[in-house]
Amino acid sequence: MNDDHRSLTILIQEMLDGVLDDDQRADLMNRVELDDADRKLYLDQIATHTALQAVLADCLPQRVDSPNAIDAKSHSASTLNSRWPAVTTIASMAATILLLMCGVAYLGSQNSPVVPSVDKPHDTAHVAVVTQSVGAYDSDDIAIHSGQQVLPGQLNLNRGLVRLDFVSGACVVIEGPAKIEVVDKMRLILLRGVVTATIPEPAIGFVVDTETAHVVDLGTAFGVSVGEDGITDVCVFEGEVSVNRIGSKSDETALVREGQAVRASKQSPTIDSTEYDVTSFENAWPVNSGVLQTTGSIRFISPGPNFHPGNYKDNEHIVVFSERSDFILDDTIRVDMVDPGEYAKSRYQDKRTLPAGRRVTSYLLQFSAFPTEQFPKQKRSVRGQITFAQPIVGVIAGTRLLKESEAVFGNPNVAYPVPRAVEPRPEGEQRKGFDSVILAADQRTLILDLNVAPDKIDQLRVLVEADYSPISEL
Repeated sequence: MNDDHRSLTILIQEMLDGVLDDDQRADLMNRVELDDADRKLYLDQIATHTALQAVLADCLPQRVDSPNAIDAKSHSASTLNSRWPAVTTIASMAATILLLMCGVAYLGSQNSPVVPSVDKPHDTAHVAVVTQSVGAYDSDDIAIHSGQQVLPGQLNLNRGLVRLDFVSGACVVIEGPAKIEVVDKMRLILLRGVVTATIPEPAIGFVVDTETAHVVDLGTAFGVSVGEDGITDVCVFEGEVSVNRIGSKSDETALVREGQAVRASKQSPTIDSTEYDVTSFENAWPVNSGVLQTTGSIRFISPGPNFHPGNYKDNEHIVVFSERSDFILDDTIRVDMVDPGEYAKSRYQDKRTLPAGRRVTSYLLQFSAFPTEQFPKQKRSVRGQITFAQPIVGVIAGTRLLKESEAVFGNPNVAYPVPRAVEPRPEGEQRKGFDSVILAADQRTLILDLNVAPDKIDQLRVLVEADYSPISEL
């Protein structure tokens, strides 16, 4: 390996570790775009990294103090990153390494406590399960892994994101640094940090308590943050919650609806209205919505009163909107992509279809540019990767299919902007400025390079396999 490839390998690893800033990531992407050898090295390294991460999460023994579940000191985790179709040699090498490491893990497990699978019939005391872990470490700097059962008790998250699926059906994402206490399947206490929650009908009444607020879900999606000063902010994305001031002599209850926010603090005896600002929840909310990881210029929009594509123009980011969740297709639907590879145009009659009865969750990805005063006609370019927690079953990138699918997945109360198809590079074309949409081999990751002129728009709709099994059935 020459010095240039060695330095590129280090840069790619630093990107995977999350230590590169935006400018460094942009320089890296420029480098791999301009050189075929660099691009191959980049894709192969990501493929190998992802293969190792995905399989090791399932085969390595986990450090625990309790043989059955997680409490303040016991965790288990998995982080899934993006990958690209690797060459056969790379795939074989990765498989060999993984088999060897799993064998070592098995031998080591004979002398180490191993957390039972969540489907063990005798494991009935847990109230939640860690279903996603993104760069998450506890206060002892031990990685938190997915699949671990959660018992009532205190859980300290030093950094990263953890999704807890409660047996009641509630889905809660914690962003570190955070300190929480899991009380039971319908209640947790947030002492410090940020949580976002999605509450289905069976879990209505789920409670998040803080030092100053008692938050009761009434069928909704919401976020709660507690700062070092003890101030509690509650922001309702959808539906409504009731909030009471803890420690107040008053029985005042604030009913907080979609697009509203309130604050509770030791300095005020009342629940006070505050500005609806979802900034604090922009890292945690995507995990609630089924997005495992993003890198590069991708921004996930939290729901609220302005939650529709026509309200967002952004020259720096691909904007992601969560649309229909756990939706059963009434009819077959055509899609542009199903299999891993790079998107290319095809005839309408040659499009693949998803059958009626398929259960999916949909997302709309959009890059909508606007003219700037200094460069009113300058074309804008953004790159990024997005990895979903569940497999991608279809990608829609052409104008005709975008319009057809909008009738199925779009919000009927929203006026969508006119969709413009992404424009892939024609075969043999050498000019710059074309779009690239790549579905990676893991079937969960999209690698995007989009280019639009001012007042133009690129859109694509991503259909992901719905994760609809209640955790209580595991």
